[in-house]
Amino acid sequence: MTTATRLAARACDRCRRRKAKVSHPCDGGSPLSTCTSCRRSGQRCTFDLPVARRGPKSNKTRRHTLPAPHDAAPPCTLHPGPPAITSTSTTLQFSAASPVSGPIMPLDPRTPRLSTLASSPSWDTSLVDPALSPPREQPPLSSLQRWHQLARALQLRDPSADLERTVNRCFDLFFEYLFPLIPLVHEPSLRDGLRFFVTQATGCSIGTTGPELWSSFVRGNPIGADGILDRANSLKYPELWPDATFTLITAVCAEAAFLLPQEIFPEGERIADLFLKASRSCLHGYLEVDLEYPNANSVAIRYFHSNCLHAAGKPRFSWHIFGEATRLAQVMQMHDEMSLQGLSPVEAELRRRAFWIVYIGDKSAAILNNRPITIHKFSFDTGITTAYPAGIEDVAGVSPASVEVDLPMRMSFIAGFNANLRLWQTASDLILEMRLVDSQKEAGLLTPRLLTVDERHRLGNLYVLFITSLDKLPQCLQTDTLLTQVGENTNDRRQKQYVIQWANLHVSLHCLRLVITQKLEEMGYFASDAEHPDMSLLRKTEIARDMLRVIREAPFWSLQVNGEPCVCISSPSYI
Repeated sequence: MTTATRLAARACDRCRRRKAKVSHPCDGGSPLSTCTSCRRSGQRCTFDLPVARRGPKSNKTRRHTLPAPHDAAPPCTLHPGPPAITSTSTTLQFSAASPVSGPIMPLDPRTPRLSTLASSPSWDTSLVDPALSPPREQPPLSSLQRWHQLARALQLRDPSADLERTVNRCFDLFFEYLFPLIPLVHEPSLRDGLRFFVTQATGCSIGTTGPELWSSFVRGNPIGADGILDRANSLKYPELWPDATFTLITAVCAEAAFLLPQEIFPEGERIADLFLKASRSCLHGYLEVDLEYPNANSVAIRYFHSNCLHAAGKPRFSWHIFGEATRLAQVMQMHDEMSLQGLSPVEAELRRRAFWIVYIGDKSAAILNNRPITIHKFSFDTGITTAYPAGIEDVAGVSPASVEVDLPMRMSFIAGFNANLRLWQTASDLILEMRLVDSQKEAGLLTPRLLTVDERHRLGNLYVLFITSLDKLPQCLQTDTLLTQVGENTNDRRQKQYVIQWANLHVSLHCLRLVITQKLEEMGYFASDAEHPDMSLLRKTEIARDMLRVIREAPFWSLQVNGEPCVCISSPSYI
């Protein structure tokens, strides 16, 4: 066999590296001829690589063939200079003489690291797969940026809409219809917050960060000259006041948009989700600080979010958010009146209201939705000592530019609010006692055991307290005069608030009567040999008749405004 024939029977060096099959070996049997693959690429065939023996190599051979680190050439060479051909592709070129299938070399300290490659001017980072790179941490949005973002989103929904005008309308409707049921915010402070964003939106650039926004405001307003600074300085981190205020403003707007009927707030359905998303997103930006150092607004914001999510058809998500409000109330020890010492009068009053509203929501969910009771007098060592709200709507911390507050009207609604608290507190005490008595029955009994005289006496006393809890309502909430005055003047704001509270109180009373009567019957409280068999049915129909009378007498809009707070008057399981 000649040399030319032997060379033609093997692949050239380039084909060996590429492990390409040589379909047309070297023409003419000459080592200077070119194979088809090399001819297409414009290169000549070379046969410089030694022929490897077949089979596994011995350890001795491997040790002798392993080159020294200082003699080894790097497998690739980097050309940091400008490429010879102008192109947007990467300029990382591999040496044609470096064997791909060669042994693994130790890392040379002179070999460029990834940081060197990334910093090289010839390294095109746009060709790197984004999935392989760590995500860049975006700078947090400031509250002012969120304000502009919300304004743009609102205009996309309605080109004629103006954010300031929309927020003011939400405030007006909230304080007219919903505030008597959930008085969780201080109106002068809330409107001061709106004035802050309107002023800063026109005086600062869109790219202003949160710290820059707050520092510029502090420099332009000396301490004591503006109520905003006084309230912000009461926080652990005053610079977070704009974020917390934006979250509260948008939460109140979302509450009005979600809960008010279309007849009262026609555009509410169109903008409700915008305000809720803006409020939830901003809260997430300072969530850890808010959980570590909460205040009354922290509970109020979550209560508003829970109501909106429930109205949006997400009851489980709503219950989760309400649980956050409940846990914050427990962490802040709102059940103890002593925990309010040292606070400003407005903050102390808002904490009382927040606690009692969470208390009512907890009982409503337990009675009507079969949720566990998490806040009751046995939950705490000292019981519940928090006083009822006093109705103080003072002007502490209100700047001269704030709106005027109708003080007599603000103080008058608190009587109806406290009446609702008494109703639910007496109902809660009775239901807890029934559960305690029911837990003592023996397991496996087919028929309920007879109540002892002492148990009947305790249940009877608690039932009397519950059924008479609304007997001492103020004159403004009496049925005989209230509905007549509303029929004569439907534009009186104060009378509207009284009607809303009246509908809430009486519908809640009759719903609770129906639930409690059913539970007492199941316990055998009404069991008597002399009782007529139809008495049980008559008791329920009497309650239903009282309920229908209230529904007929109350204006329909007052029932619409109450919605879920009106104890699910359309629930088929209790009517």
